[in-house]
Amino acid sequence: MTRGARLVAGALFASLLIALLAPAAASDTLRAESTHFVITHESEASPGYVALVTRGLETAYETFVTQAGFATFPARVDVRILPGEMDGMGAEYLDEDEDGQLFPVIEIASRQAMLAAAESMWLAVSLEDAVLSTTAHEFFHVVQDYASLYGHGDIEEVAFVEPHATAVQEIVAPRADDYLDAAVDFLAAPDAMPFLDRGYDAGLFWVYVLDRYGLDAVRRVMTESAVADGARAIDRAFAPFGLTFLDVWAKFAAAWASGNLPDPAALAETSHAWRAQNGGPGFVTPPPCAVARWDGQAVKIERTTEDERAEPLRVETPYGIDAVAIRVHASDALRITVRAAASAGLRVAWVGRRGERLDLLGIGPLEITVSQPNRYDEVRVVLTRGETPSGRYTLELSPAS
Repeated sequence: MTRGARLVAGALFASLLIALLAPAAASDTLRAESTHFVITHESEASPGYVALVTRGLETAYETFVTQAGFATFPARVDVRILPGEMDGMGAEYLDEDEDGQLFPVIEIASRQAMLAAAESMWLAVSLEDAVLSTTAHEFFHVVQDYASLYGHGDIEEVAFVEPHATAVQEIVAPRADDYLDAAVDFLAAPDAMPFLDRGYDAGLFWVYVLDRYGLDAVRRVMTESAVADGARAIDRAFAPFGLTFLDVWAKFAAAWASGNLPDPAALAETSHAWRAQNGGPGFVTPPPCAVARWDGQAVKIERTTEDERAEPLRVETPYGIDAVAIRVHASDALRITVRAAASAGLRVAWVGRRGERLDLLGIGPLEITVSQPNRYDEVRVVLTRGETPSGRYTLELSPAS
């Protein structure tokens, strides 16, 4: 991914101070300390793995606090490397001390569990990148907790908590691309549930936001989430750009449809691995909900198939994404018109596909003329909407003479 200068994690390692204290009489628990973290672990955890976890944590601190200016708890953070198996690669929560003060706790999986989780992903991830990514994810939850406690965020806002942490881990571990592992649920079925109800799989959109608008855009969304919910918080955050959430979302849909999302090679590899196991077209571009044919004759497309029992064309959920593929079998100039009630609030992107090449033909208008459609194997109509009551639409194909 292209994001300008990236932090070299190894630069922090030179300043890392690890002090292994003797185990307590009735315990095999050891303790390692760095500038901003206290890590406890069982004796079977190798010094190399403890050092890797510590380096990841300090890299995350440097990235999000020192460089980006996020605020966090003043005391060193309590980190525990758990022995054996755990549910996931890491966790973060707030605990309470004897004085009733809240403090964050980060849990990190053992080396064996971390390696097993990394090897089970659609895209191969090294142990080092898995640790860097996980520590960044969990430390960003610490940042979110602190912001929420002091009125600069909302840890209860499902639309932002896991999606943001899943996206920002890519800044610290740019080679991992492991946000795509969670994104498969969205990529395979973008219209299956409302976007703002999604969790880790929504990180894909926020990686796009980071790539186009930077980490400060995420900071603004966090801040606005303290006073507004969901789409309203994103609207407020993007107001300085003269954009609404739906504007940014439509740009994201167009980027996906035209092959311009970040990390295209990793996305293609993930799609290939998924397709090998599940069949179907994959998801380098949005999977089509309907396929039509242009043979030079006027035709109206109203359903997902020609069967009258098939579902009418409809962007099912808020911020869902539909794609209709029009296979080209005629050279006649083609006019494509989207018909929908104004209340549907549709946004449309137009893409031409020629082999593996994708050309963005336009974004915004509900009608387009393709003067030489036979230049393409197919023309794709990509539609999305906001929080409108209906997403019903039909397509009309006609000669543009």
